[in-house]
Amino acid sequence: MSKAFVWFHNSSSKPNESVAFYESLLDWRRADGPPGMTMLAGDDGPFAAVGGDDSVVGWIPFAQVADVDAATQKAESLGATVIKAKTRGPAGEFSIVRDPGGAAVALWQKA
Repeated sequence: MSKAFVWFHNSSSKPNESVAFYESLLDWRRADGPPGMTMLAGDDGPFAAVGGDDSVVGWIPFAQVADVDAATQKAESLGATVIKAKTRGPAGEFSIVRDPGGAAVALWQKA
């Protein structure tokens, strides 16, 4: 069984405006991240990133899996559509799939 969501990414068409919105609305703090991304932090540290990505706009939850290739194939066999093929990120590899109901989820394998 996979762990609960381990990370969140806000794939925004206006990342600077999105960060300012959450800072004002929820008192989340801006933190440095990899190039092109801004982290959002709470009292316990960073928990999400904001950055542009054309594959999906909106919040994308990340679920940790043991093998991103196997999890992606299993998702497809269960009716998901791959909307972002396996990609290397700063902390591991991930793919993004859209479940049969239309929601996006990232399948992430720690480096």
